[in-house]
Amino acid sequence: METQKKTNMEIKFIYDSSQIKEREAFGYATSLDQHYINAIDLSKETLTERQWAELAQKLNITVKELIDENNDYYQDELKDKDFDEHDLLQLIKDHPQIIRTPIIDSEKYAKFIKSPYDFNEMDMAFKEIKKHLANKGESDE
Repeated sequence: METQKKTNMEIKFIYDSSQIKEREAFGYATSLDQHYINAIDLSKETLTERQWAELAQKLNITVKELIDENNDYYQDELKDKDFDEHDLLQLIKDHPQIIRTPIIDSEKYAKFIKSPYDFNEMDMAFKEIKKHLANKGESDE
């Protein structure tokens, strides 16, 4: 049961720590009350092609929309080239720096973070949900 609660409160934070704004967003993410932050730093690790495909589906976007078209590597090497989904997934896996980040991925939804301050709204929403737990004495701890 404890594992299930931890999973329900887990937020995967996918980011690139080489980017200062993303490190700042990570700082805000770690301040979320009652949540376990599972950090995935794309400058040090990557996801599989399947994980990227599932994340795109959860975000309700195409795989191509995961790509940051302003990224230097994209501009220099990939712009104006045509790739099928499989090729894009391979490129993303091999060059994770081309991903639009940061992204949060929770059990129920995923979302691009546009600003570190997005977490203020999220934390308030999570607290509101917690107020309405099914059993009055119920706790996430």
